[in-house]
Amino acid sequence: MTTEPVAAAAMEDLRRAELERREQSRRARESGGAAPLRARRRSTGRGTWTDLSSAPVADEPALDPVRLPPRVTHALGRIADELGEGAAVVDDLLLQATSAPDPLHAVAVGAVEFLSRADGLPALGHLIDLAAGGLPVLTETDRARAEAIRSNRLPAPRTDPETVDAWQLHLEATEAQGRAVLSTAAWLRLVEQLPLSVVDDLIDQGALRRNTRPHTWPEQTDRVRYVRARLDPGRLDDTDVDSLDWRDETRRRILAAGGTVEPLDGRHDEWSLRSALLNGEVSALDAIQDGGSEELPSSLADLVLSLQRIRQGGVVNSRLGHDRSLFGLLEDCLPEGRLISGGTPFHYWAGARRLYRLLDDMHWFMACEPSETGRVVRATLQQAAALRNPESHGAAGGADREARAVQAYLSFLHAGPTDRDRLDQGVGLLEDILKRGGKRRGGVEGAQRHRMRTLSELLQGLRLKGKPRDVLNPYLALCVEDGSTEWGQGWRDLRRRVPSEQVEYINGAKDRIRRIETARRLGEEAETLYEVPLNEQFLWVSHDRSELLSPGPLPLARRTEPSTEQEKSWTAVQAAREIIGRCAARLRNDH
Repeated sequence: MTTEPVAAAAMEDLRRAELERREQSRRARESGGAAPLRARRRSTGRGTWTDLSSAPVADEPALDPVRLPPRVTHALGRIADELGEGAAVVDDLLLQATSAPDPLHAVAVGAVEFLSRADGLPALGHLIDLAAGGLPVLTETDRARAEAIRSNRLPAPRTDPETVDAWQLHLEATEAQGRAVLSTAAWLRLVEQLPLSVVDDLIDQGALRRNTRPHTWPEQTDRVRYVRARLDPGRLDDTDVDSLDWRDETRRRILAAGGTVEPLDGRHDEWSLRSALLNGEVSALDAIQDGGSEELPSSLADLVLSLQRIRQGGVVNSRLGHDRSLFGLLEDCLPEGRLISGGTPFHYWAGARRLYRLLDDMHWFMACEPSETGRVVRATLQQAAALRNPESHGAAGGADREARAVQAYLSFLHAGPTDRDRLDQGVGLLEDILKRGGKRRGGVEGAQRHRMRTLSELLQGLRLKGKPRDVLNPYLALCVEDGSTEWGQGWRDLRRRVPSEQVEYINGAKDRIRRIETARRLGEEAETLYEVPLNEQFLWVSHDRSELLSPGPLPLARRTEPSTEQEKSWTAVQAAREIIGRCAARLRNDH
């Protein structure tokens, strides 16, 4: 509901009363009952008038002050009280307006002058009350805007304004609170002109988002750079990061580039600790004493606590055991020589890797310290048994097949010619997988199936021949990977360590490798070897990026305090002052 009908009626009543008063004064002067009018001028002091005649006229009656509706009078009184002026100022204003050519206009000028010194939003409310009481203080446009600001029922902002004033900015700021779609120019205005704490509010509330594409804005000021850091830090260049004095992002970028982040003043922060862990320096965990993880982000602090427990013999929980990006670090934290068993992908992966490390150790002891071989063989068989499971897919299935291949290998390597049951059992470990068929039926396909078939046929042939040789793979006997070109160095290393009675053992392996290489060079069929692992890629360390250890760009933390009510209402106050200032200028020009 607007004030226009009430204001118009009150205005008309005031004009009629003023005309009647002037007619009575004119008749009194013509009949001699009143002194003639004397010129008056306004003094330099605010709110007072000075008579220009040389001496006061004793018989001139004082004019009655202009009469105003109670609503206007009360509004003027409230304004005076808020300014600490007192009721005398209002009386002076009305007395001055009495002799003005247009008393209502004079009251309006004085009232707006008072309001220009009051707080913006309360002053705007008084201005609306004065207009409703009949004072000509507001144009129709300003009256509509003032009522919209006071009621907070604002129209939508113009999408392509010809000029941007405080009213337009207030509409855009209010629209932004509702997560509206604003133009790039509008967002840029808000970022540059709103209090920075209010801009941070818009970001925290999700109103100002990355899809506003601040990196494309035409003006890249410090404020825009700050907003970009909070919304889309990955698009900042190193110069922008330096200008923001953003130490965390600087250290993060060093880590992401593969560099080493050094501790600060001899103490690890989150970035130097991440750097150390990525480099396998698990001893850095010892530097994080009890309570020292409080300075770390919660996710990293939880990881540190879990790793410390694992180093002390604790279990790898399911959450960590399914994160392939952490497998290498988790393996480094496992206690030396401990049996690895569990049901997560990590346990199957780490257990299979330990299985082949034990197999390498076994071949070394077979060459250098035969008396200790039995102990290592038992540890190898225990690890293989821990990996056996009925699952045929995923890490569990891969670990089960590798365990079967090693068990079959050990069955033949340490069986005598008369151990027929043991030899049959070794062949059966591989045939059990091959008989299942493809993956859908629990078997294997492709290169793994071909290799398992080759190994099974090799073992079946050895079984029929009564196991004519002890070494099933001469590369493994020389403690190098199957097919490695470094076998000569492996032989020389062992030659310096093996006792005299074992020289024949390693020389036999060397001779077999030479014959194999000669046959391949001549294009002849080479001797079939027991090649393990079945799937070497299953044992590789994942190069997946760990979000915990090497996080991507993280938004800059808010650098302002929570916004105050004064800051939140800043655009409304500016729009109110704009209306009051426009009214004052118009009234002065009319006067």
